[in-house]
Amino acid sequence: MTLRRSLLALAGVLMTLRAHAAHEIRLRIRNASDQHFEHAWQGWPQRGTGVDLGPLAPGATSRWHGLPAVLPHYRKTRVQLPRRQVVGTLLEGALMPGSYTLVCTLEGGGLRVVAVREPVPGE
Repeated sequence: MTLRRSLLALAGVLMTLRAHAAHEIRLRIRNASDQHFEHAWQGWPQRGTGVDLGPLAPGATSRWHGLPAVLPHYRKTRVQLPRRQVVGTLLEGALMPGSYTLVCTLEGGGLRVVAVREPVPGE
């Protein structure tokens, strides 16, 4: 009887984790420019989801991080360049839950951010 209860409890935990994951977006940032990003940030710091991704060399990609699947938490990306800071806004609008690489380029003095959906392991 205890094995059955343990399995039922485990199934409940797995269902809860799956439901939580369905409302999360996994992101990483790729520096697709020819300039060094001294620092990159993602998230909504006022709501406790600010993520410091550190420096990114040209062509480098940050580590993965999870954010709530609510647009204000991932809409803006901030990058510190040698002489100034730029902010890029995701123009695609809200993303579906899943994994994305935010490809960042410098255009016209600003930061352009394009989301590229990535396969999730096991899909």
